[in-house]
Amino acid sequence: MCSYVSPESLMPPLELISCAAVAREWHKAEVKLIDAIAEKLTVNETVAKIKAFQPSIIVGLTGFECYEEDVDAVKELKKQLPDSLFVLFGHYATNFPKETLSHSGADYVILGEPELVLNDLLKEIFAEREPVTVNGLAYFKNGEVVMQGAAGRIKDPNELPVPAYDLLPAGSYYEPLLARPYGMIQTVRGCPYQCNYCVKSYGTKLSQLSSERVVHEMKQWIDLYQVKSIRFIDDTFTLNKTRVIELCQEIIKNNIKVEWACLSRTDNLDAELLGWMKKASCKRIYFGMESGSQRMLDIYKKNVNIDEALRALHLCREAGIETAAFFMSGHPLENDKDFEETLAFAKAANLNFASFNPLTPYPGTGLFTEMKDKLNFSIYPYKNEWKDVSIYDNFEARKERFYKGYYVRFKYLRLNLPTIFRNFGQILTMGSGLLRYLWWDKRFVISGIKGARDK
Repeated sequence: MCSYVSPESLMPPLELISCAAVAREWHKAEVKLIDAIAEKLTVNETVAKIKAFQPSIIVGLTGFECYEEDVDAVKELKKQLPDSLFVLFGHYATNFPKETLSHSGADYVILGEPELVLNDLLKEIFAEREPVTVNGLAYFKNGEVVMQGAAGRIKDPNELPVPAYDLLPAGSYYEPLLARPYGMIQTVRGCPYQCNYCVKSYGTKLSQLSSERVVHEMKQWIDLYQVKSIRFIDDTFTLNKTRVIELCQEIIKNNIKVEWACLSRTDNLDAELLGWMKKASCKRIYFGMESGSQRMLDIYKKNVNIDEALRALHLCREAGIETAAFFMSGHPLENDKDFEETLAFAKAANLNFASFNPLTPYPGTGLFTEMKDKLNFSIYPYKNEWKDVSIYDNFEARKERFYKGYYVRFKYLRLNLPTIFRNFGQILTMGSGLLRYLWWDKRFVISGIKGARDK
C-alpha cells in the first residue's frame, strides 16, 4: 500500500526479490523483476514487458488499498498470457484465497510467508507434477478450492538466499528526508505485541537475520547502488536490545558509513541502546504512537504508558537521533479530548516529524473483528469504510488542526532548523503539498491514504 499511494515515499518490493532469489539460486531459473510502480508502467506496458520475456511462471504480490486494481491487473495479464502460470501472495490473498483465485484467474495462491512454499511449488512445476504435497497453497481443482494445510513460519531466514537486490531498477526508491540513493532491509520478521489495529504479515513469532547477514546485505546495497541511506523495515527493530547492540557493533567494525532509520516502540529504548545506534549512524527512529491519549492507547491495546513514551522520545533527541511519529484518528469512541491530548503530546515530544492518518480496521486484526458491524467491507469490489460518514468529516477537521497546530509553530521551526536547511529541496517539494492541503485543496491527503469518500 505504501508504495502505491504515498506521494512521499517509494519502497522496494522486498518480498518479490526474496522470491526471485529462491527461484534463481535454488532452481537456476532465469528471473526478471518488473516493479511496475517504480517504473510507472501501465498495464499494457507491463504486458509488453512480460511478453518480451515469455515467462513460464509469474509471481505477484497483492496489496491492501490497491487490492482490486492488483487483481484486475492479473486478470488482464492472464488473458494476454494464457500459457503462463500465475502465483499470488499477500495478506488479502492469504485471507481471501477463493476470492483472489476467482477474480484474478491466478493458478495458485500462497498462504502466508511465501519463500519456502514457492520453493516447493517450483519443484513440482519443474518436475511436471501436480502440487498435491505442497503445504501452504490454495488452488482450484474440479471447481472447488483446495487449501493444502499451513506451511508454518520460516524458522531461520538466514537459510534463505540473499534477496535479488540486483534486479531492482536503480535509483527508484526513496523516503522523506533520507539521503538518496536509498535501500531497505528486513532484519526481523514477526511482532509479539498485541495492538488490535495492526496487520501482522508474519504473525507473532520472531525470526531474525544474524548481524553478519544484515551487514552483508547492507554491503550489497552499497556495492550495487551506492546507497547513502537504508531503512530497516522490521515491525519493531529494537525488540532485542542485545541483538541491536551487536548489529551496531558489526556495522561499526565494518566501517559502514550509511545513515539508517528503523521503526521502534518507546518502551524498547534506553540511553545505552540509543548511544550505540547513534554511533552506528542511526539517523531516525519511527514510532507508531497512534495517539497521545492514554484512553485511546488502551483501547488499541498498545500497552504503552504516555509519560514513559514522552521520556523515551526526549532520550532520542538527547542522543542526536531524529524522531518521527505516526498518529491516527477515526475510532468511533475517540472524542475531541482524545484528539487535543494527541496534539499536546506531539508538541511536548518535540518530534522532528509527525503524520496524522485515518484509522482503517483491516481483516485479520482484532479491531476489524470488533468493528465489523460498523464497517462496509467487501473484498471485491474492494471497499473498507465506516458506515458512519461523520467519522470522515471529524477526521478531516482534526487533521487540519493537527498539521497547523504542530508544524506552524515558532518552537518547531527553531528546534528543526538544522534539518530544514539540510533537506531544503525535499522540504520545498513536500511543503508545497502541505500548503496546498492547508489552504487551497482540502481533498489533498498528506498521508497519501484517501478516505473512503474520495474513492
